[in-house]
Amino acid sequence: MTVGQKIRFFRDLRGYTQAELGEMVGLPGDRIRQYETNVRTPKPDKLREIAEALDVDVTAISYVDIGTEEDIMQIVFELEDRYRVHMQKFDGKAVLVFDDVDRDNSVINTYLNFWYDKRQAFALGNGNEERAREYVSWRGRFGSNEKSFEEGIIKKIDAAYNKGVEKLSKAKAKHCVTTSDLTRIICKLTPDLLIDTTTKTDPYTKIVSQGFIFDAGKLQDPESYSEDFAQFLYELGYFQKLGCNWKSKIEYTGSEIKIVYYIPVSSFSVVTSMVNDWLNYTANKAFYSVLAKEEFESRFEADLRERTANIKEEIELYGKK
Repeated sequence: MTVGQKIRFFRDLRGYTQAELGEMVGLPGDRIRQYETNVRTPKPDKLREIAEALDVDVTAISYVDIGTEEDIMQIVFELEDRYRVHMQKFDGKAVLVFDDVDRDNSVINTYLNFWYDKRQAFALGNGNEERAREYVSWRGRFGSNEKSFEEGIIKKIDAAYNKGVEKLSKAKAKHCVTTSDLTRIICKLTPDLLIDTTTKTDPYTKIVSQGFIFDAGKLQDPESYSEDFAQFLYELGYFQKLGCNWKSKIEYTGSEIKIVYYIPVSSFSVVTSMVNDWLNYTANKAFYSVLAKEEFESRFEADLRERTANIKEEIELYGKK
């Protein structure tokens, strides 16, 4: 659809006349008619005003050039290149597949799972016109709705751990001095809370971040409260004061909710590497002999002592952007 067609679609959905929508954005109704018939195109600032009046994201009424089936195929080819999307045949249907194991697809897979869940929920009212309108309205605010979904989870985690972090702060608890200290704290969170690690390189700034992936469902549960995780968040606050602007991101797979804490210090790769070794060890610990366990843990401690660095210095050198 064109921008004009989209404006009319959501205007009709809201039940506004052209004059009413025009009044909401400081324009005559005739100007809205010109937009809807594509005689004129709203400038970016005015398009944002119209989107706000219609209670949709501006992307919902922006132009996407899909005029022919060939245009669709070019978009599919771009998805193949950027997200390694491929096609499969299933019950005589062509299905586009996004690999949910590929970490580069974590954001798009979160969006797809979020959409899938909502599509199922609204489908429960199949045939109900009001439910259909609700679903279309939800799509119009997809970006805002998804952002609220993520922010809600992060707020619940913060609410569960703020008191613990404040307690450490008031007690002036010692912060980690070395990367080995940080590694030990994170390793304590396996296997109950820590799920995995990841490394991400920003395609534009080329900044390398070390990511630590936790079970967000458990972190929201008061019964799963962990003093070690409170210590981890306490350290993140310290990193922020040192000038390291870490970020968190929610990942939703449909069956579980994860939260990833990205620390943009490339040299912290030693922490990621050591934590990965510990994750693999704890996952298979039950199959190891007593001597094998002693050997691994002894070697792990030796590696921690050898492969260590001062956190403050590392952030100063590699973490300030």
